Amino acid sequence: MADRDIKELEETVRRMRKANEAASRIGTQPKKESNDLLQFFIGLIMLGAGLFWLFQKTTVSTSGIFALGGWMLGSVTIPSGAVILPFFIGVILLFFCDRRIYGWIVTALGLAIIVLAIIMSIQIRFTRTTMFEFVMMFLLIGGGCGLLLKVLFRKR
Repeated sequence: MADRDIKELEETVRRMRKANEAASRIGTQPKKESNDLLQFFIGLIMLGAGLFWLFQKTTVSTSGIFALGGWMLGSVTIPSGAVILPFFIGVILLFFCDRRIYGWIVTALGLAIIVLAIIMSIQIRFTRTTMFEFVMMFLLIGGGCGLLLKVLFRKR
C-alpha cells in the first residue's frame, strides 16, 4: 500500500511539473533588457542637436537702452554712463576708507548694476524658419529630455 501511495505522489509531482513548464512557455517571454547607457547617450545627442539647432536660429542684439542714451527707471531717464558711477565710487572708497568692507560692498553693487544693465539691454529674436524645422527642433529637444529623464529617474 505504501508503494502505491508513493507512485501516485510521484505521478502527481510529474503532472504538476509538466503543467508548470507548459504555463511558463506559453504566457511569458523573456523580458528584453533595455540598454540604459545607450538610451542616455541617444537622449543626450538628441537634446544637444535640438538645442544647437534652436540656438542657430536665434539672434541676440542690444536694444535701445544704451542706443537711446539712457536707462529708463520709471519716468526718469538715467544716462547710460551713470550706470558706472556706483562702481567708480566703490573703487574710491576702497582706497580712501580704513574699513574696506564698505568699499567692497559698493564696488560689488556697482559691478552688479553694470551687469544688470547689460543683460537688460539684450534682445533675443527667433529668426524666420520653416514649420518643419520648428517641429523637428522641439521634437529633438523633447525626445532627448524624455529619454534622459526616463533613464535617470526610472525605478530599478
